[in-house]
Amino acid sequence: MKIEELKQTKDLNVEWKIVIPAPEINIELSKKYSDIQKELKIPGFRPGKVPINIIKKRYSKNVLPEVTDKLINKLLNQALIEKKLKPAVQPKVDIDSYEEGMDMSVKVSFQIMPEIKDIDLKSITIEKSKLLIGEKDIKNTLEDIAKKHERFTPLSKSRKSKLGDLILFDYKGKINGKEFKGGTGKDETVVLGSNKYIPGYEDQMVNLEIGATKAVKVKFPHDYRNKDLASKNATFDIEIKDIQERVKKVAIDDKLASEIGEKNLDDLKKKIEEKMKNDFNNLSNLKMRREASEILLKSSKFNIPSRMIDDEQNFLKSNSEEKKINEKEIKKLAERRVKLGLIISSLAEKNKIVVEDSDLTKAVANEAMKYPGQEKQVVEFYKQNPNLMQNLRGVALEEKVMLYVVNSCTKKEKSCTIEDLFKSDFLKDENELIKKKGDK
Repeated sequence: MKIEELKQTKDLNVEWKIVIPAPEINIELSKKYSDIQKELKIPGFRPGKVPINIIKKRYSKNVLPEVTDKLINKLLNQALIEKKLKPAVQPKVDIDSYEEGMDMSVKVSFQIMPEIKDIDLKSITIEKSKLLIGEKDIKNTLEDIAKKHERFTPLSKSRKSKLGDLILFDYKGKINGKEFKGGTGKDETVVLGSNKYIPGYEDQMVNLEIGATKAVKVKFPHDYRNKDLASKNATFDIEIKDIQERVKKVAIDDKLASEIGEKNLDDLKKKIEEKMKNDFNNLSNLKMRREASEILLKSSKFNIPSRMIDDEQNFLKSNSEEKKINEKEIKKLAERRVKLGLIISSLAEKNKIVVEDSDLTKAVANEAMKYPGQEKQVVEFYKQNPNLMQNLRGVALEEKVMLYVVNSCTKKEKSCTIEDLFKSDFLKDENELIKKKGDK
């Protein structure tokens, strides 16, 4: 095989002209035709004795591309190893000219991975936040818990039900005048407006007195979990047995603590403090990781393979939920993601960081936790989809490398409250999420 280098530029583009001698191709073709001959059965010929010229007439159209593709890939891989070149994406191969029995001329174009200089992680300084927590923080959290806590008390004065009330009731459901399985209940409770029941059900329980009865008419949603009931009209005969109203101001005391599963108020305060510390540490680690990523991106200078950026852009576009795509922003994000990915790969290679089975198991478990109640199904889904598992391997490697980076960087400690931590530019998304929840 002869390789003529047509181009190798600073922007990582490489072009080769490869000439594969006819004898090399003929050897591979002969092997393939011989393999076919051994298995081929044609009337008038003994097994294994069909003449090669007949086999060529029948199968050359399929054999030629199969053999030449395999040979090109094999020789190309050998050449890349010998020249110590690492393609950024799959090389593009075009056959310039070829006739059976002649030399083959092939044009190959690809982009190589950039050379990334060693990074002295200890020279990178990142801020490590240290939690400042006081009685005021605990008090604010307790007040928030008390504000959101649902506690109900018997009506001080007889009245009709309204949204927000806790209702105790019996019901008996019928479809076309007949009772159905699961359609009867005794001493059921519902907070009106909670949307615990199917649409329209709770609305019809408003403005009723204790002891009142009513026929509630509803239609099961088309996507109802019980397919036998989906899209069907039903009537529920209900009886209101009790109405309780919500306590407007819940006292912060042992009773509140016990109602949310703690022994007493002191235990609740300890749990709040533990959660604050845990949440703070998670956010602090996330902030350090993002700060380290930003420093790595700014301090590392190298060309990025344009085809990798194009692929990432296409991926981001296909997964975007935005109706109008901002091409400039998409390209900027693609460049950032590709560049950081290349830095992470380089750090992994140079520091011999690899994904162990335990890392992959942890990654699958973390993914499963996003779907409460369906953890087993998620784990099985990943086991049965190797491509998705490979993607998760990439996520696991990134997590492991960035943990190594953060641990290796020099830390500058700074004490702050959770509120102060959220003001960091590196936690903008989380801060916005908290604001949205607060607005609700």
